[in-house]
Amino acid sequence: MLRNDYAEARVFLADWPVKYTDVNVLEVTFDNGRTLFSYRTPGKIDTPLTVTRTFHYRDRSLSLVLCHDDSETAATLTSMGRGLFLLAFFLIGATALTLWFVLFRWMVKPMEQEIADRTGDLRAARETLERQVEERTASLKAEVVMRREAETASRKLGLAVEQSPVCTFITDPEGLIEYVNPKFEALTGYARDEVLGQTPRILMSPDTPRGVLADLWATLRAGGAWRAELRNRRKDGSDFWANVSFAPIRGSDGAVTHHVAVCEDITEHKQAARVMAEARHAAEMANKAKSDFMANMSHELRTPLNAIIGFSQAMRDGLFGSLGHDRYSEYADFIHHSGSHLLELINDILDVSAVEAGKLVLHEEVVSLRDLCEAATRLLMSRAQKGDVVLTGIGDPDLPAVRADPRRLKQILLNLMSNAVKFTEPGGTVACDAFVGEDGALVLTVTDTGIGMDEAGLRKAMSAFGQVDSSLSRKHEGTGLGLPLTKGLVELHGGTLALASQPGRGTKATVSLPRDRVVTVAAA
Repeated sequence: MLRNDYAEARVFLADWPVKYTDVNVLEVTFDNGRTLFSYRTPGKIDTPLTVTRTFHYRDRSLSLVLCHDDSETAATLTSMGRGLFLLAFFLIGATALTLWFVLFRWMVKPMEQEIADRTGDLRAARETLERQVEERTASLKAEVVMRREAETASRKLGLAVEQSPVCTFITDPEGLIEYVNPKFEALTGYARDEVLGQTPRILMSPDTPRGVLADLWATLRAGGAWRAELRNRRKDGSDFWANVSFAPIRGSDGAVTHHVAVCEDITEHKQAARVMAEARHAAEMANKAKSDFMANMSHELRTPLNAIIGFSQAMRDGLFGSLGHDRYSEYADFIHHSGSHLLELINDILDVSAVEAGKLVLHEEVVSLRDLCEAATRLLMSRAQKGDVVLTGIGDPDLPAVRADPRRLKQILLNLMSNAVKFTEPGGTVACDAFVGEDGALVLTVTDTGIGMDEAGLRKAMSAFGQVDSSLSRKHEGTGLGLPLTKGLVELHGGTLALASQPGRGTKATVSLPRDRVVTVAAA
């Protein structure tokens, strides 16, 4: 039976490695050390792991020894470690997720909001900074443009001053010269190096009054501009006149940093002015001598002429009896006519001289212009009739009176009307008229249908001793002083004389007396 039991035990044990393939060694021994069953898988087992278990079978004890090598143990441990690693990884992931959720809920969310707020602030700050950068960039560009323009303008100004035909120099606030242009050197004879650091006193002439410099620097220290005509002296000792102007140069803060001076050479102008003054003085002296001569000759010329005119008239009229021959009467008439004409010429010359010298005095009174015109018409009527010229006077009976010198006003009328009759061909007309204008001035007109004049003729007729060159003018003697004298007499009354004329169509002379000379008839 024991043998049978052993046999069954061996069969059982032989099936064990087949059933359990992971068993490499299986040994069964008795207590006495006898081996009942032994099984080993092929291969070397370096370090076996042995597990022994004892079984009691009836009165015997059996020991079951299970052996595993280290590779099996390592594989088992590796499998167990992998499971433990996965378990640990899962636990760590779950813990991390839990921590992340907690942190996200209680810390990350506020941090995200703070980050968002900070991001918004940074974005706003960036936009503000970008805008400021853009503004500053634009400002810098504008400053660069302005600086370039200023530099260009400064270069132009420097070239303009350097090439200026006017003497220019610049001083510091204390008056020391810092710059002179080439014209300064040419005008004064000083080289640039000779005057730098000097004061403008180097140019002063000994004849310059002492107070000039004091006034100059007092004005400049007060921040003002100064200008004067100074007599200066060149390096060679010669003098020259200059129109000198000083002006302050101010910095950006308004403080005076320099003074600029411009000197214009007016020596030739001064010389010309002196020559003109001397010529004017000589002309005034000559005019005075002429006026004195005319005044003295007035009596000397008129006295014998009046005697000639008076005696020739008495002889012509036979006041003391017949001359005995008709030829003598003709001679006496010629002498009377020539004397009267000569007296008229002398009177015109003397009157023009008196007007030019300002010595003609008006003796004013209230007179009727219409009456004066009628008197002048009567005096000229015979001459007009001889020339077959129709002469008419003022027809308005309500024409107001004027305050004027009656003798000179009549002289004005006679000069204008006699000229009109003189230069009007037979069959023509000469009309005198007067009216009050819209501005209250009294207007007197003398219109003829005579030969007329062009612009050149008008200018010549208004000049002293000027006379229009025509066949009619050559028929009548005259000095050419009628119109200039008339113009002078009208201007003495504060009025104006104007001529309008066309060749072949006649001439119109217009005299305008100011309204303050017009008076009513009742006032007269």
